[in-house]
Amino acid sequence: MISGKYCKKFTVLSIVFAMLLTHAASQAEEESLRITTFGNGGPMEKNAAIYLTDAYKKLGVKIEFVNLPGNRALQESNSGRLDGELMRKAGLSNEYPNLMQIPVALATTNTVAFALDKNIALDKGWASLREHSFSYETGTKIIEQNTQGFTTGFAELNIKAAFKQMLNRHVELIVIDENTGLQLVKEMGLENTVYMLTPPVSTIPLYHYLHKKHAVLASKLEALLRKQAQP
Repeated sequence: MISGKYCKKFTVLSIVFAMLLTHAASQAEEESLRITTFGNGGPMEKNAAIYLTDAYKKLGVKIEFVNLPGNRALQESNSGRLDGELMRKAGLSNEYPNLMQIPVALATTNTVAFALDKNIALDKGWASLREHSFSYETGTKIIEQNTQGFTTGFAELNIKAAFKQMLNRHVELIVIDENTGLQLVKEMGLENTVYMLTPPVSTIPLYHYLHKKHAVLASKLEALLRKQAQP
């Protein structure tokens, strides 16, 4: 039979042990993140995913990628139900205030147009798209924000549907990231049918985002990425 003295010690130890278990469970949760992606995931996105996975591993964090439609991905990460965005344009925190931009560019993307007519001129950047009907994947913020108010743009739920719109001559152009577009043209067997127009509509850097509840981790990740970016 345990005496009162030892019973008290046992109770204290039990409480401490329970607290340690609770802390360990909390730490385990913090060490696993779910990061959103959208679209088909071209070479640029895949390389960024590999790079971030390695960076987070160095910080003792495992990440899982969840592919969702573009706008829903942002809603889920901004709400905190998911933990962040793989890679987006700068400045999204203005529209999604719970998302923290990690200010080290992961990649630079060319936004380009593909067309059946290779002689279409796009030498005015985004303004060129006012003169031509175009389609793009919904949730692509780079395109949505830079063509706001244009009457010539049409969003599709997925980019392959957008390509079909062009092949059926419902629109003149597909606007998309260069690497993803080239990959899709190859996958769909359109190399001799669809042409990438030059120059690019836009060239911008892309950044990783985390929900603000991971502010401490965001600071550690930024420091690591800056260190790795040094020559």
